[in-house]
Amino acid sequence: MRSSTDQSENTTGAPTTDDAAAKLPSSTTATVPTEEVAQLKRQLHDCQEKFELWKVKAKAGVDQMRSQIVDITRALNESKQQCAHLAALAYNADAPTSVYVSQSQNLMYAHAMAAACLLVDAVSAPDTGGGQEPCDGSAATNLSSSRHIQRTNPHLLQKTIEDQSNRLKEVRRALQQLTNELQQRTEALRQQDDNVAALRRQLAALEACKTSLEQQLANAPDAEQWRQAQEDLDQQLVRMQLEYEGRESQLILQHSTELQALNAAHEQEIREMERERNEAVAQALRNCSGYIADKPAGRSAPLSRESDGNHNGKADDDAYIDLLNDYKRIKMRCAAVVKERDHMETQQKAFVRELRGLLSCTARSLPASKGNSAANTGTTDADRIGLAVEWDSLSDTATMEDVTRHLCEQRLRFKGIQEELARTHQEVTQLRRLNAGHSADGLSAQQVQYLRSVVVQLLCSLSDVNVVRHMLPVLCMLLKFSDGELKAITNALPHSTGNR
Repeated sequence: MRSSTDQSENTTGAPTTDDAAAKLPSSTTATVPTEEVAQLKRQLHDCQEKFELWKVKAKAGVDQMRSQIVDITRALNESKQQCAHLAALAYNADAPTSVYVSQSQNLMYAHAMAAACLLVDAVSAPDTGGGQEPCDGSAATNLSSSRHIQRTNPHLLQKTIEDQSNRLKEVRRALQQLTNELQQRTEALRQQDDNVAALRRQLAALEACKTSLEQQLANAPDAEQWRQAQEDLDQQLVRMQLEYEGRESQLILQHSTELQALNAAHEQEIREMERERNEAVAQALRNCSGYIADKPAGRSAPLSRESDGNHNGKADDDAYIDLLNDYKRIKMRCAAVVKERDHMETQQKAFVRELRGLLSCTARSLPASKGNSAANTGTTDADRIGLAVEWDSLSDTATMEDVTRHLCEQRLRFKGIQEELARTHQEVTQLRRLNAGHSADGLSAQQVQYLRSVVVQLLCSLSDVNVVRHMLPVLCMLLKFSDGELKAITNALPHSTGNR
């Protein structure tokens, strides 16, 4: 019975190793690495679920068979004890009754014999005395003694008869009680015989059930098949782990390469924008110096040209304001696009971290399950076979498919944002080239201060108000004049007009 229990712990119904190997899905090489990673994750997730399910089923089946065998054994022992007890009762049931009956009979016989003897003595005494004749003195003595006996014997006989009658009644009463007790014991013995027959039938049914269970255990696969299937599963898990690690390293390398390329492109755009800004500042300085050289010719111009210049300057101011508004809008749009790009990069990094954590947890769970299987060979062999039995059931993969689809959508959206950002940079570059002005953030603080002072002196020395009016907004935006410098320039303008 112990061997059958141990065998039930190591065996459950499962397919052979060839079936498990045939049901293993072949990993196809996809064009996109993310699809392969998703497929491998689905396989691993389903294998873990089926492994846990079959482990629970096998454990429940073994526990149920063990409990049935224990219950059958206990019932058999109880039945044997009851049979022995009833047999002992049946063997000893007639002994007290026969003893009581024999004792009562012996007592009755003794009392009856004593009463008969007394009755014979009492009857024979008068007959003997009446038939004899007195012969001598001894005969007279005998006669007197016989008369005395004749007077005393009836009283003794009557008393003895009464005592014997009482004792006879007691013996009859005891005999009746013993007879009733004998009937009760006979009835109890009959009931015990019925119980013994029922227990024997139950014992026969339990023995038949035990025989069927032993046959079922004998027909189960042996431990060699379980070990072979376990070795195949361990090899498959090792191959899948290596493939996971390779795919993970490829994804990390690809992601780092893309980030490096994006950073290089961003730095190149920044350098290009700084170079264009410096060129625009130099061009503005050259234009200012050329205008200073042509200042006398500008002073000899007629009043009609000044009026035309005022009209053209107003139109130029309107165009410049529109251009500046467009530039501000494009700059705000560019900032929004950059912010969205940073947000997408943050989401992508978080997803990559989550993916790494999932893969690392999977890699840790695989050796852990392998160690547990080495420690509990008698219990977990049946659990491991469950992984090979349900290996081809890989349909519950909605979560990983959603994650992969979300990752693809995020990548497409990120590429679209990059393209839009590139177009925005091109538009900003074109507008800055048309505007011919950039901020002086690329220069050092000393150079900016020197340039600002030179330009302030130049504007204060100019006598043409139109030139100052056209150049002052652009130079204010580029050089960021202080309040004192603007006040000095505005104070210098009325004197120049009054002198003219």
